[in-house]
Amino acid sequence: MSRISYLNGKFLPHDDCLVPIDDRGLQFGDGVYEVILFKNNKLIDSNPHIERLFRSLNEVKISHNFDKEFFQNLAKELFQKNNLKKGSIYLQISRGVMNRIQNCPTGFEPTVVATVSPLKNFSQEEFEEGISVITSDDIRWHRVDIKSLNLLPAVLTNQKAKDLNFNDAIFVRDGFVTEGTFANVFIVDKNDTVITRNADNFILQGITRNRIIDLAKKRNLKVEERKFGVEELTNAKEVFLTSSTLILRSVTKVNDKIISNKAGEISKLLREDYLNFIG
Repeated sequence: MSRISYLNGKFLPHDDCLVPIDDRGLQFGDGVYEVILFKNNKLIDSNPHIERLFRSLNEVKISHNFDKEFFQNLAKELFQKNNLKKGSIYLQISRGVMNRIQNCPTGFEPTVVATVSPLKNFSQEEFEEGISVITSDDIRWHRVDIKSLNLLPAVLTNQKAKDLNFNDAIFVRDGFVTEGTFANVFIVDKNDTVITRNADNFILQGITRNRIIDLAKKRNLKVEERKFGVEELTNAKEVFLTSSTLILRSVTKVNDKIISNKAGEISKLLREDYLNFIG
């Protein structure tokens, strides 16, 4: 069966989903997106994901008449048409199609695109081994809290890490860690306190991030949402990244500093708790 995607009210073969040259998403990156995990015939944390999508639409002033049920039903139907039992859905909404002008006109229908993909399964061995990251200047704009289509700084920084034979990069702004190129950053200090940057305009408040915080508190772990610098990062007992598709990936090397030889105990527990949650 060929891959099926969604474009403006129609479920079509993926290669037939084409948008006009004048679409604002293509010409300006003028749009937002969301990624939601799907397993056991349900969307994982769909309410906060869709609420964040609506928030992003509101922040960039894209008018629409969608409701939560529209996206939930679209997602379930798209997974069904692709015969996928688990995976992720990518939702993208641009301001729509119009002549190329530099301001943000109103009165146009937004372009809605949705695709689904199988979920990459990281083995227990891969998780235990962990990944390596570099730290890099955060060259993104000042509204990272909006899940917009403007991802080129993250893409270039991620490639920079791979060119240096690292797996990923962690952004640093004004001496403080913000987040990974496509994930939130957590550290565990020597007192087993779980620490992640407080949600501000320099990070995307990840839905998986929030769930991990909740699971950590249910384990009676101390959790702090605050700024921390590179020195605290490299001296941490454990480091890990979270996102909808990564779930939780242990970081065992930062720059030239070995954090640990394998995933830490708290990282293991929280990953197991999250897998139980989505299962």
